[in-house]
Amino acid sequence: MKKILVVGGGAAGIAAALSAAEAGGRVTILEGQSRPAKKLLVTGNGRCNLGNTRIAPEYYHTARPDRLEALLEQMPATLTTDFFAHWGLMTMADEAGRLYPYCRQASMVVDVLLLALQRCGVVMETGCAVTEALWERGAFTVKSSQGGSWRGDALILTTGGKAAPKQSLSGAGYALAKGFGHSCTPLYPCLTALRCTHPALRGLKGIRVLCTAALCSNGREIAREAGELQLTEYGVSGIPAMQLSCRLGAQKDTEISVDFFPDCSAGDMRTLLNRRAAEYPGGALEDVFLGLLHKRIMYALMKEAGLSPLSRTARTLRLEELARLAALLKDWRLPVGGPMGWEQAQVTGGGVALQEIGDDFQSRCCPGLYLAGEVLDTVGECGGYNLHWAWCSGILAGRGAAGEAEI
Repeated sequence: MKKILVVGGGAAGIAAALSAAEAGGRVTILEGQSRPAKKLLVTGNGRCNLGNTRIAPEYYHTARPDRLEALLEQMPATLTTDFFAHWGLMTMADEAGRLYPYCRQASMVVDVLLLALQRCGVVMETGCAVTEALWERGAFTVKSSQGGSWRGDALILTTGGKAAPKQSLSGAGYALAKGFGHSCTPLYPCLTALRCTHPALRGLKGIRVLCTAALCSNGREIAREAGELQLTEYGVSGIPAMQLSCRLGAQKDTEISVDFFPDCSAGDMRTLLNRRAAEYPGGALEDVFLGLLHKRIMYALMKEAGLSPLSRTARTLRLEELARLAALLKDWRLPVGGPMGWEQAQVTGGGVALQEIGDDFQSRCCPGLYLAGEVLDTVGECGGYNLHWAWCSGILAGRGAAGEAEI
């Protein structure tokens, strides 16, 4: 029976181990923490957004989109749903295609998977921080900092990335992969808030606003997201900001352009403000524009437009002042200082180059070595896409490792 070592007991590692064991392999998982699947427990705010029924390349980011598209073709949404159905977990999808356990409990997902590992005879070694992996004398040898040593016919690296170090993810898998000849694209935090420099932000802390937010660089729009943006003292958060963080990469001189009224054209915005000013000529500016937007945001934009809401009346407004305010409501610019650090990031951008693995996720640098999950250069957007990648790449890597002829 083929001996298979899986380094990493997260989503990809467990999926790989179960698939390899089902295919007849004798599997051992080496997990650095005291318990496996620790990061899985906090996904989806504890409800565990397992995947998505709408899998497509546009929901992912990588340095090699052509290679990613080819890999995704063999990873339909049903690969995830069938996997969980096989192990007894009932799932359901919401209106956006987000896949959840029917019980909406991340802890239940972990319990189901751990029971499946037990039934398949998978050995789980916890507290094993792997520091060395090599091919020697016809087998893979893996060693831990605690002095443990294991040998196997195949090795699957599912070590995760650098994001969420509180879950004790350190990015050690990249060094292990490089030891077998792999290269890595630059790593960057993804699905995280963005640091922005603007004097008004401190006074707007905690405000949430429905809008569109665009990431711009050197006057060019890179991407646009719609949803609820959260303003903080350090920048912006919320789903739109997190999605845009995946597109930031190494971009320089970037800005976030906030459109508070995406369904209203710039011309219509000017007309609206002009009409309000004409209807209440004797009104104070804070009253004339009351009801348009959160009061603190409106004050900040009026101040930026050079208007004093308390000392001016509508009849004193000039057309160019109204035009400046209308422009800010449609395009409020926040210079981006970069993403928040690894502590706040949910996933890692960059990783082991996709062109260096085969369709079965076997290394093209070292036969018998497989890689899956976040260690690879693929990052998905919010909505379960990253867990879909973890489950499916793990499943395919596990099948591939067990399916190879015994050494």
